[in-house]
Amino acid sequence: MLNLSKVITIARYTFKEILKSRILYSTIICGLSLIVITFVATEFTYGVPEKIALDFGLGMLSISSLGISLFMGATLLSKEIESRTVYMVISRPVPRWAFIVGKLMGLMGVLIVNVGILSLMTLTCVSLLGGNISSIILLAILFNILECLLLLLVVVFFSLFSNPILSSIITTLILVLGHAVRETQLTHFVQSRPLLKTILSFYHLVLPAFYKLNLKEFVTYKQHIEYDYLVLAATYGGLYSLFLLLMIIFLFNRRNID
Repeated sequence: MLNLSKVITIARYTFKEILKSRILYSTIICGLSLIVITFVATEFTYGVPEKIALDFGLGMLSISSLGISLFMGATLLSKEIESRTVYMVISRPVPRWAFIVGKLMGLMGVLIVNVGILSLMTLTCVSLLGGNISSIILLAILFNILECLLLLLVVVFFSLFSNPILSSIITTLILVLGHAVRETQLTHFVQSRPLLKTILSFYHLVLPAFYKLNLKEFVTYKQHIEYDYLVLAATYGGLYSLFLLLMIIFLFNRRNID
């Protein structure tokens, strides 16, 4: 219980510090952009302004939250080490795992606030334009949070080995490949090249398949999603995130930060 209170204290401190960096200004800009695009859609489109508002809103929500995960996660530990804050915290009776978990929880809190604000603005615009707020839209928002968590853990994992710029680049490549790997595997170019097919199959097996957590396609085109798919995707995202968290804790405990 004592360590849990330390985790919460570190998370609260991290949350406040990130908010002071005015990172949520990007959220406000995205929200205002959504309002402008929605207004334009009502003037120049016929019959589908609510769909445009939904597509744009979910797109901006995803880009904004994934961007915060990527760039804030890449510097989450390096800033603490450079400012020597980590030394002051760990010199007290604070376990390293409590420090890293608290930092991650604080940043996740900011991400949830970001997603919450943009989601509210998106759903409000869609509702005002006469669109229906279906359960699949809400599920897409929840899965976006899970995707952000997974991306955050990936970039923090790589930041333990490299500098923020390199870890951001590597994670961005993994994110892009994680969304494209399924479609790429099905192309004739890959199917006709056994070696490339094997490499992509290995990648699909080992590295995160982010496409599984992206439900925007179901919202836009299918309007229906199987319960089994939701359970498997949520389980995949949760277990992969848990694995990365344990790896981060293990590596951070062994890392020499003197």
